[in-house]
Amino acid sequence: MPAQHNIDNNRRLITTLWFGEAVESELIEALTKYQQDIKSQPDYFTYNEIVDFGQASSFKLSTQGIMTLAHLATNTDSQGVKTKLAIVVNNSLAYGLGRMYVTYRSLVPRGRKDVGVFMGYYDALEWIEAK
Repeated sequence: MPAQHNIDNNRRLITTLWFGEAVESELIEALTKYQQDIKSQPDYFTYNEIVDFGQASSFKLSTQGIMTLAHLATNTDSQGVKTKLAIVVNNSLAYGLGRMYVTYRSLVPRGRKDVGVFMGYYDALEWIEAK
């Protein structure tokens, strides 16, 4: 699986690095596994997240795939807890796909995350850590 997770307990931050091609089926599989293995753990309900696609070589996603990811992602949003998700991308196409994801995720009524898309990791981290 081309996703690698890092949990920083001091920052209360989970960072996921994606390597290689970002293919719809693998993204859905990786998100489902992440939810089962990490986000289902009560210790991590209040952690912010960064998903870093800076090393992704290409993106193969359909509109339906982005909608599916947005709906799946809200399954582990904790009601009553507002957290942040920063998506880091490396080109304008990926930025557009990220913005589509933000839009679709905002339409899911049970969603509880603030989501932003950034062209650099440090911009994303600054946004995550801003009060």
